[in-house]
Formats: sequence, structure tokens, C-alpha cells
Amino acid sequence: MVAVRNRNWQGLSVEAAASCGRYETCSGSAAVDRSVAFASRSQAAPADRESAGTDPALRPASHFVEAAAARLHYLEAPSPHARGPVLLLIHGTGSNAASWHFQLQGLREAARPVAVDLPGHGLSKSIASPSVPAYATAVADTMGRLVRDRFFVAGHSLGGAVALELALRYPKRVRGLILIATGAHFPALAATPNLFLLPMAVAPGKFRDLFLGEDVSPQALALARAAVAGCPPEIIRADIGAAKAFDARAGLARLTCPALILCGTEDHITPPRYATWLREGLPDARVVLVPGAGHMLPLERPEQVNAAVARFLRRQRLMPRTVRRAGRAAAALVRRLAR
Repeated sequence: MVAVRNRNWQGLSVEAAASCGRYETCSGSAAVDRSVAFASRSQAAPADRESAGTDPALRPASHFVEAAAARLHYLEAPSPHARGPVLLLIHGTGSNAASWHFQLQGLREAARPVAVDLPGHGLSKSIASPSVPAYATAVADTMGRLVRDRFFVAGHSLGGAVALELALRYPKRVRGLILIATGAHFPALAATPNLFLLPMAVAPGKFRDLFLGEDVSPQALALARAAVAGCPPEIIRADIGAAKAFDARAGLARLTCPALILCGTEDHITPPRYATWLREGLPDARVVLVPGAGHMLPLERPEQVNAAVARFLRRQRLMPRTVRRAGRAAAALVRRLAR
């Protein structure tokens, strides 16, 4: 991680916030762990933006699972961790499993990535009453048929809400959470009339300004637009309704699994304050902010996302459970003393 100079975030300069113990800064081999960090573009993981998808042997394979709620589709790239930790990837509103294009291959050395199409999205069958709890139940049933062990869950936007709901409902199955451009609730979305939301989501002229940040690659922009353009409007409306109704704030303190929170500093949908609220509510969480990135973080900045996720997975796999428990207890004590 590197410190970012002269950028204000929530009214504090980075230097001031770091002095308050809210940032992780790295210089050479010296590192001080904090609860919030800024990602550096120099931390590129292999097989991301340019190389992903170039080798046919590494392309994700398409699979289906007959879950209780519906027939669900998922993508899985060949991984040396065929029997290792599973990383479940859950996409956002109006999207599909292909939105994890860069993570399916870029994270194959760190885990066994599995990207699911939520009900009604991509190639998955729809369900009668879409909601975050219904999506979480369908995904949990699918994972129960795929793996017996605990797994990591990464969710983007609405997928982050599904990931939180999954962890709340099935805490013994979830080993760790990776929450990307998401929140425990979505107050700005809830306050916006549906009449305006769907046109903003699909209008080509509005899409880039609303969902994407600076310096987006043509491939990332094409993938983001294609995912939303291929989703039926009624599914997008259902997703928006599901996000509006979601509120997990009261349950955050029960989630004792470790959590990594990623957010772009130019995210207009789930701005950095949403990441702050998550960090303050979760017992064991840290935030990574990506300067200049917007809402479509996994597509916009795959190198930084993959590097942060791989580092998180590596820490959890190497760190004994007793050490993690002691760390959570210490973090809880610090928060109580700070109040």
C-alpha cells in the first residue's frame, strides 16, 4: 500500500487520517496495519487486464446446478486449487457472472473462483419473488451442492448485500467476506424514485459517468455495458427493489468472520462513506480505497482488486484461528475506547 498525498476523504487529508490510525501505509519493507488503506496501481496481479482470456485452456467453463429455488448457472476457471478454498463471486444489479471476467483468471492462483449468475440473470432461471434473502437462499443451496467446506464470498454492489445476507443466514459456511462497492444499506438508492433509476442504469450516455471512474479500459467498459444491456428490464427493476429493501445494519455485529471492504473514491453509487459504515459495524474488517475508481471496481481496476483480494485470502489461510480471534477482540476494544 502507498499513501496518497493531498486527497481529501470525508473531510480529512490522507496524512491527517493516517495520524488518526485509519490508514495502512507502506514504505519499502516497513508497514503499519491500519483499518483503511489506499491501493496502489503498482500492485498488479498477473493474468489480469491484458492477459485474461488469452489462453483458451484457462477460459472459464460453464456449469449448471439444479438448486431448490431454480436452475442456476455458474462459471469456473481451471485452478491449481481444485481442492482448495473456494471463492464465490456474486455480481451486482442487472449483471451476470461474466462481470467477474478478470477475477476468474486473475485469482485462480489464490483460490478456486466460482462466479454465479443470480436467479433471472445470465443463464440462470428466474424465481417468483426476487429479493436479497431469496437470492442468498438460492446461492447457499447451490454452494451446498458444490462444496462441503467453508468458503470465501466476494460480492459486488447488490452482490455484496447478498454476500452479507448469506453470512448472516449461514455463518458456519462463510469463511470470510470480500465486500466490493457495496453497503449494509443503500439510503441514496432508497430515496430515488424508480422512474429515474432504470433509465440511468441503461442509458448509454449516462452509464459511464454514473458507474465508472477515471481511466477505464475499452474492454472493461464493453463488458460492463454488455452485462447490463443483456439483462431484462424487469430483472433490473427487481434488483433495484431488492437493494432498496435491504438493511443489514442491525446484524453486522454478529458477523465475526474477517472482512475486506473495497471501494473506489469516485464511486457515485456506493461512495466511501458506505465502506466506512461497514467497517464501523463489522467486528473484523478493513477498508481498501482505490483512487479514481468508480462503482464497477472489479472491471475498472482488476489489478488492484485482485492484489488486495489475494493478499486477504493469503492472510486468512496462513493466520491461525486463535490469532484472528485475538485480533477481533483487540479491534473491538479499540472501538469501544474511541467512543
